[in-house]
Amino acid sequence: MEKIKIYRVRFIPMEEVDISGDEILFLDDNRMVTRWDPIHPRNDFAKGYSCTWLKEGYKISKVMNIAREVKYWYCDIIDVEMKEGGRLYRLIDLLLDVKVMPDGQVIVMDMDELALAVEEKLITQQQANQALRQCDRMLKRVYSGELIREVEDIFSRYCE
Repeated sequence: MEKIKIYRVRFIPMEEVDISGDEILFLDDNRMVTRWDPIHPRNDFAKGYSCTWLKEGYKISKVMNIAREVKYWYCDIIDVEMKEGGRLYRLIDLLLDVKVMPDGQVIVMDMDELALAVEEKLITQQQANQALRQCDRMLKRVYSGELIREVEDIFSRYCE
């Protein structure tokens, strides 16, 4: 397979980071499954897997410690730009994030960043509306238990 480039784009702080070093384990029109190490060494986690729903606009990462125990699932609300005939992906962080703890606790994060990004015109109102709608759809799947079950099934097929 030809090398695929992946970039993570953030508005706060404004940056575009090449994460093409992540190992692509599976890719089709709907999903991308990757294995990765933290960009910068960290004490709170050591490894992860991510499943990006390319059309739905979210990325769920299984964040693990060095013993490969789940610390939490981190859910990014994103917009995906595919370019160069599928050889380049830009994962644009739409600021809202959700953390799902192993005990089932759900923490919605960065709503203040979304408000600031709209006020500072870092993102458009349309992007903010998109983020809220995508987060709502994803949260419904998280609260039902369906999303974490699905992502764990995907990871068991491609990551273990």
